[in-house]
Amino acid sequence: MRLNEIYEELKDRVQFYCVYIQEAHPTDGRQSVGNLAEEVFYQQPKSMEEREELTQVCVLRLNLKMPMLLDNMSNEVDALYAALPDRLYLLDENSVVVFRTVVGSPGFDAEAWYAAIRRHLGVPVT
Repeated sequence: MRLNEIYEELKDRVQFYCVYIQEAHPTDGRQSVGNLAEEVFYQQPKSMEEREELTQVCVLRLNLKMPMLLDNMSNEVDALYAALPDRLYLLDENSVVVFRTVVGSPGFDAEAWYAAIRRHLGVPVT
C-alpha cells in the first residue's frame, strides 16, 4: 500500500495519523458496488466501542502502519474536514491546512499528497 511507503519514508519528519470516520457504505445505509465485490459488509457503528472494533478490522484489512485515531460519534472530524468517504490532508506545525485532496473517492490521491508533503519539507519532488 502506497500510504505505508510514504509513512515509512517520512515518519521521522512528519506526524502521520489516519482518522477513522463513519462508515461510508454501511449495510444499513447505501452499500457500494466496490464493497459488494470485496465482501465488505459492516453496519454503521452505534457506539464508540463498535466504531473501535471496526477500526481494528480496517487497520488489519488494509495493513495500515500509521497510527489510527477515531472520530467521535457526532462525526466532528468528518464534518470539519469533509472527509467522507476518504480524503488526505497536510497540516503545518500550526495546524493550518496547507494541502487537501478533493472531496469524495477521487480525494484519495496519495501521489498528490506525497508531493505536497515533500514540497512542504523542502524535499525535491521527482
